Amino acid sequence: MKQNLASSVRFILLLFLNIECLNEQSPPGKPEVLKCRSPEMETFTCWWKPGSDSGLPTNYTLLYNKEGKEQIYECPDYRTAGPNTCYFDKKHTNLWTSYNISVKATNEVGSNISNPHYVDVTSIVQPDPPVNLSLQIIQSAGILYLWAKWSPPPLVDVRSGWLILHYELRLKSEEREEWETIFVGQQAHYKVFKLHPGLKYIVQVHCMLDHGKWSEWSSESYIQIPNGQPPGRPELLRCRSPEKETFTCWWKPGSDGGLPTNYTLFYTGFCLKPLFQNALKYSMQCCCSHVGSRILERQGE
Repeated sequence: MKQNLASSVRFILLLFLNIECLNEQSPPGKPEVLKCRSPEMETFTCWWKPGSDSGLPTNYTLLYNKEGKEQIYECPDYRTAGPNTCYFDKKHTNLWTSYNISVKATNEVGSNISNPHYVDVTSIVQPDPPVNLSLQIIQSAGILYLWAKWSPPPLVDVRSGWLILHYELRLKSEEREEWETIFVGQQAHYKVFKLHPGLKYIVQVHCMLDHGKWSEWSSESYIQIPNGQPPGRPELLRCRSPEKETFTCWWKPGSDGGLPTNYTLFYTGFCLKPLFQNALKYSMQCCCSHVGSRILERQGE
């Protein structure tokens, strides 16, 4: 009798606990559509933020309809852009069309739906950053400058001429906090003058199409600006002929002044003893240059 009573009490307690657990469970929290972005006016992606899941498995569905149409469609691709996203490929993207987008969260208790998010593709255009930014120090006609070049974002087809990108470049030395921003225009390269010798610079670029927003800045690229001193004076060491038909000269470079340095050997010849073959005397100069130049002369026979 006591065992039956204890079993009944235990059953009633378990039933009460199960009812309490069910009462604590609830429909999922309200999701939120965060943003939609098109990198090239041909496709676009939308991101959403889930609400609370109430401790239950929750399924999310992105639903949309187009302006002037009642038919409701589901997201065509949940995978390409990653978790909590919907990717609209070219087939599902229409310019000059307004999309009414919502995200529905569903669990075994119930569902909840986000506020509507209205999208016009032409107003959400933001390209990816430019790629392959390279920096080079060039000296020409005694002037030192920074040559920066880059490539457009891979998804933007600028070769067809339908899409036009505009670029901005920004740079600063490592010691400074403020950036100097330069509007470059449509060209994917730029010369920067008036740099401070001996400093290390950080450079970035970004871009935008005729419609929409500027892209994020590209990855940072670094370059050290040389001190720009003239090269040290080279030394012509010696010249030697092994058989009186050819000869070789050797020189010792001076300091390079922190810049790529070119060396050029100049010579002139005149006859000392016309009656004897190969009796020529050469006046030689070894010259090196980048910002300035130094010349050393030496006579050799």
